[in-house]
Amino acid sequence: MRVLVTGGSGYIGSRLLEHLARRVDVDEIVNVDLRPPPAAPDKVRHVGRSVTEDLTDLFEGVELALHLAWTLNPLRDSAKQREICIGGTERFLAAAATHDVRHVFFVSSATAYGAHPAHAEPVDESAELRERWHFQYSAEKREAEGLFARFARERPDALVQIARPAIVGGPNVSNFIFNSIEKPIAFRARGLDPPIQLVHEDDAAAALAAILESRLPGAFNVAADGAVTLSEAYRRSGTRALVLPLPVLRLFADAAWRLRLSWLTEAPPDFVYFIAYPYLVSNRRLKEEVGFRFRNTCDETMDAYVAARKG
Repeated sequence: MRVLVTGGSGYIGSRLLEHLARRVDVDEIVNVDLRPPPAAPDKVRHVGRSVTEDLTDLFEGVELALHLAWTLNPLRDSAKQREICIGGTERFLAAAATHDVRHVFFVSSATAYGAHPAHAEPVDESAELRERWHFQYSAEKREAEGLFARFARERPDALVQIARPAIVGGPNVSNFIFNSIEKPIAFRARGLDPPIQLVHEDDAAAALAAILESRLPGAFNVAADGAVTLSEAYRRSGTRALVLPLPVLRLFADAAWRLRLSWLTEAPPDFVYFIAYPYLVSNRRLKEEVGFRFRNTCDETMDAYVAARKG
């Protein structure tokens, strides 16, 4: 079997490459990424190409295609970010359709549900992906899921799987979300202290592999048991928090983003809704239908992150 992976050189993607390389039914894995993976198994052939380019020629003979290529850390150029994320998804699906790929897999995000007061109780995969509230990353994950849903409707014989991970944490994680905890001052919305779900980097990679191997269709939430409030995450990290009314916080975040004050924020202003409102997801389907067992709770994931930074 020939497999194609976009964005397989990241810290989660590279683990998926290793998992796929161990499968006896896999002959070749084409990794499409701007940079090569840190250590590629023998079965992996790296192709240095952006998803902003045509991908059709790479899909010939592919039976399984995984779409991981995405911009996690926000770009100042929103049009460029959209071209990578939504344009890249469109090109991935167009190429998969041209070559009649029978199994496609997309790594979405729990943020696709939107940050909303109604999500204080964990939602399952049948819940609506709300229009509010979003920042560019989460809005485009939601939009991309719509593209995969259309692909599934138009090709009922194809297996379409979507993973929706919570915030990935652990000792080796580096992204704008955890970077915000390490700023001289972090922020909270007055009167709001949402619970936050994490998934350990090891569990995230293992869960994606388990979903892939299950061959069960549809979406799967990926979040460890438990949650930690935003204020508790700050406390454990030794971070001071400036508490402001949400409308004021939104204006403050907008000014800091426009002035490029990266020592205050690396996120666009609409991200404030994700530190104001919850987006909790249920992991029941992953546990009961796939049979996956997390090795780390949310608390343990937070502790692993803090210990690595203090060590």
